[in-house]
Amino acid sequence: MQLRLEKRPEPSRVLLYGAPVLAVLLTMVVGAILFSLLGYDGVGSVLEIFTRPLTNPLKWQDLGVKAAPLIIIGVGLSIAYRANVWNIGAEGQYVAGALGGTAVVLLTMNMEGPWILPVMIVGGILGGMALAAIPAFLKTQLNVNEILTTLMLNYAIVQLLYYLLRSPWKDPMAFGFPRTKMFTADQSLPYLWSGTIMTWGVPIALLVAVAAWFLIGRTVFGFQVRTVGSAPNAARHGGFSAKQTVWLALLASGGLAGLAGVLEAAGPFRQLVPAFPTGYGFTAIIVAFLGRLNPLGVVIAGIVLAISYVGGEIAQTTMGLPSAATGIFQGMLLFFLLAGDVFVRYRLRVVSARPAGGTA
Repeated sequence: MQLRLEKRPEPSRVLLYGAPVLAVLLTMVVGAILFSLLGYDGVGSVLEIFTRPLTNPLKWQDLGVKAAPLIIIGVGLSIAYRANVWNIGAEGQYVAGALGGTAVVLLTMNMEGPWILPVMIVGGILGGMALAAIPAFLKTQLNVNEILTTLMLNYAIVQLLYYLLRSPWKDPMAFGFPRTKMFTADQSLPYLWSGTIMTWGVPIALLVAVAAWFLIGRTVFGFQVRTVGSAPNAARHGGFSAKQTVWLALLASGGLAGLAGVLEAAGPFRQLVPAFPTGYGFTAIIVAFLGRLNPLGVVIAGIVLAISYVGGEIAQTTMGLPSAATGIFQGMLLFFLLAGDVFVRYRLRVVSARPAGGTA
């Protein structure tokens, strides 16, 4: 008896939407087994990570703060991936957005007015788009693989961040620590309510998701992205340019990653420090696929991944789990999600093995 993968006549809609749920459940089960084998309370750790952030109202604001950048970046990546453009550089574009917004901060440090924050946001979006334009140009003009260029630019922009913090942008009053000056009140994102850490970045993230959902599903741009990504030959006959779509997809995803970066810099951080790159750009790849490249699904996926962040921090103190626990759970989630996606288009079939020496 042999097991073979057989292509389905049509993708399974049940598995298409059921695979993300199954991936989360398998991550919890395998995670509990793994940490039990390592000497921890596996079941207790999994419950602590995946339930405590939801049952403790004091942690809900933390979920909002963590979910907002994941949703914004994930929405941008879902647009690119729908166009079959593989942007792996959202982390660098996120940092570039923070750099663009901080450049405005340093230029307006002695100024006041409500106009400063909107200009910072524009600067952040343009920063992310500028970095994404490099792989877009290389892809459309020289046919360079965008996976390699976007991935490599992540490390280049982080090194630029370190250089700026240690030299031209360094706060002279920081006692030798590499960081910028603290942002002023007019340069900082307001809190939703006094006494909380939740900023206006949370409703902005929801608005971005709703706007992208409408854009993808109800406009010519969305139709172009979907057609070029799924049926490039039909798109060519329909008059849609593949090169133009590459530019649009990368600029959209880069701009949204830059938006997330400037909102984080002006919100939770309120200055730039070497620890600003937090891995949100890489985690958002999981968010995009877990949300099935649907902007509204990305909102739910962003909350799920935010739970893993907040729950992981809780489990470190209550269960003694290592700091790498969050990354382990996120890695397993991506593995099970991709494995489940195989069965969306293929199914296992049991076939009888031919006897040795048999005829065809």
